[in-house]
Amino acid sequence: MKKHIVHFGVGSSNPIKIAAVDDTIRLVTRSLKKDTNYRVKGYTVDSGVPHQPIGLEEIYHGAFNRADAVMKYHDVDYGIGLEAGIYKIAATHLDLQFCVISDRDGRITIGHSGGFAYPPSVIEEVELGKEIGDIFASISGNKNIKHENGAIGMLSKGIINRKEFSMQSVLMAMIPRISPEMY
Repeated sequence: MKKHIVHFGVGSSNPIKIAAVDDTIRLVTRSLKKDTNYRVKGYTVDSGVPHQPIGLEEIYHGAFNRADAVMKYHDVDYGIGLEAGIYKIAATHLDLQFCVISDRDGRITIGHSGGFAYPPSVIEEVELGKEIGDIFASISGNKNIKHENGAIGMLSKGIINRKEFSMQSVLMAMIPRISPEMY
């Protein structure tokens, strides 16, 4: 008998986001000792929010819209949306990433990563309408930084990279699925 392959669709073509989902699913299935055949594939979808989301609601809606679009337009078991953005708390501007996971039953789970502060000079450029990825491409001299270690990799001097940061949000969104008896 052929085993069912579980299809996870990521609402992005960014290889870092796709790898973060793949690595998190692998971690969860191994930790739970689940013998699951799965496939993770990225899909280009519209987030429905500005390229530089600002505020928790806007960041969340970007992740939700990505997961929703994957479920609506692709044959997957799970739609996963990841969206990073900036929000202000006190005088600090933090970056975090939301993850929304939806499934064929209409169940939605949500999580987000930890947050880290941006330097004031970067926020000044954001306020002029620039996107974080473009700002850090200019600062680092690496035009592909957002598809590699990201701003967090540069600011943390490699202690944490963008994939690990993204994995945090995916794992947090998986928690109600890991312990469904509690939810």
